[in-house]
Amino acid sequence: MDQPSRCIRYLCTDTILNNITGRKVNNYIRKHCNEYYLMPPGFEFRAIAIQLKSPMLLGLLPESSTILLPFTKPCYGTMLYEIKAEDGDFSYIRSALGCKIRKGEKRES
Repeated sequence: MDQPSRCIRYLCTDTILNNITGRKVNNYIRKHCNEYYLMPPGFEFRAIAIQLKSPMLLGLLPESSTILLPFTKPCYGTMLYEIKAEDGDFSYIRSALGCKIRKGEKRES
């Protein structure tokens, strides 16, 4: 049996923002998510190393079972994707990325 492809496009439900800066990603996630985590470049999610130029926020929306995940494609720039959460995704992210940043908090990066 063939292994499933390990490409970001197979995780995505929807593209929220296209060809944007890390600052815009972070601002969008702060505005739309009550729970978010600082994600370093190379963070592994569902066996995919998340490509980023610098650490960016990853947002959780448990009420709609979705995750807002930034990713940088070399030829297309940084994008923000909405991903349908699977069993264990929220707990994996919470334990792997540690300290949650709550809405209204500022954290040094």
